[in-house]
Amino acid sequence: MKKEHLWAHHEQDATRFWKLAEGGYPDRVSVRQGEEIQLHISNSRSYYDLMIFREGAQRELVKTFKGLRGRLQEVPPEGYRDGFQWESTVEFRIPETWKSGIYIATFPTPQGIREILFVVRPNQPSAPLLLTIAYNTYNAYNNVGGKCFYDYISTDRQHSKLLSIHRPLQPDLMGNFYIWDQFFTSWLDAEGYQVDYCINSDHDAEPDILDAYRCHLRIGHDEYNSRNELAQLQQFVRRGGNLLLFTGNAFFTEVESRNDGAQLFCEYGQLKRPPTPEHPETGYYQFLDQLRQQTIGLSYTSFVNAKTSKPNVFMAPTTDEFGFYRVVDPDHWLFAGTGLKAGDEFGREDSIVGVEADAADLEWVDGRPVYTGYDGVSTHYRILAIGDAATDGLLANEGRALRTPNGEATAYATVAINETEFPGTIFNAATIEWGHGLYRDNSPVAVMTRNVLDRFGAKLTQQTEK
Repeated sequence: MKKEHLWAHHEQDATRFWKLAEGGYPDRVSVRQGEEIQLHISNSRSYYDLMIFREGAQRELVKTFKGLRGRLQEVPPEGYRDGFQWESTVEFRIPETWKSGIYIATFPTPQGIREILFVVRPNQPSAPLLLTIAYNTYNAYNNVGGKCFYDYISTDRQHSKLLSIHRPLQPDLMGNFYIWDQFFTSWLDAEGYQVDYCINSDHDAEPDILDAYRCHLRIGHDEYNSRNELAQLQQFVRRGGNLLLFTGNAFFTEVESRNDGAQLFCEYGQLKRPPTPEHPETGYYQFLDQLRQQTIGLSYTSFVNAKTSKPNVFMAPTTDEFGFYRVVDPDHWLFAGTGLKAGDEFGREDSIVGVEADAADLEWVDGRPVYTGYDGVSTHYRILAIGDAATDGLLANEGRALRTPNGEATAYATVAINETEFPGTIFNAATIEWGHGLYRDNSPVAVMTRNVLDRFGAKLTQQTEK
């Protein structure tokens, strides 16, 4: 699925979004059943219909507004920071019958179809599993209005440290939803898993948000997180909760939720280097009291099929060497029903390892990789599968060599699990594109994902439901 979906990435053709004049956004990205939501729309079409769908195994039409009058609204010069401040076009109360999940409102404009994404939360926790949509990362890369957290896709090549959620997401992408997350959320719905949804800022607003859940799930590209999130996840696992990570480049950069979640602040996101005595500033959690290591058991991020400064040249392009995992611990329950043996590969056809993937400092003992603990990652983690990757040298730990015995890789991605250190379990598949492997229903990737979710009670049994 990589060629079809990934390279519609938010980093490409960025300049066409700087002056986006037609689109829309919600007053709140996360809204509970029974609460009101406002949709703010700019549209030069004379009249149009707006349709709202729930995203799942199928798109379910849940509400339609007919014959809305078009109005083109002005884009403020600093709307990327302060919000677009468009007047409300549609206001309605979320029905109590709407399931928790991803909802997308769609409408035609003279510039093409536009969409608005929002998340519906339950009034009370109703599922064993809470999935957090990585809206912080959606916002971090969203340069609609001119700026985001990245210089090279912002106007004047100057990023903004403060971003508003009150602006449209990039058309065709909806943050990361269409290129990564929808593979996973659609599969969960098709498989019958009962899931409650929220977004990153809900963790900042509600310190007890995880208390009612057995499992907590992260997917896709969950790069930007607050310290509140990391502290909550650590406490959750220490109380017996199960943290299930099918995400890459995860919990990488520190941000703050501001103005009741309406804005996101990142102080040091552009400092793409480890801290030094001369320049100690950093926003990277691996260097901030080893918070990344302590929370998810990984330190560095590596790359597969990642862009370089040269057009059409990629770091570790998906080939016979890169883009897939190899089994190193076939007797573990993760691989039950897959038929995989030691050394067998999985995920190659969908190149599931990439575009960013995570690992920690490791060494080879009796032909198997183990974490050294050198970088602060607990040695309780058991490596189940490994994938060759590459690094640009910035994020390796103090320059230690990160190479396979034959020297083909400069870094790794690792599937690992910590089942022994805490009352709860941490499972980490450690790649952004794991969800692409779910596209094939009977693939080893799908079987392993079921094994993980079912083992930790993410799927309610019929007896439990009664």
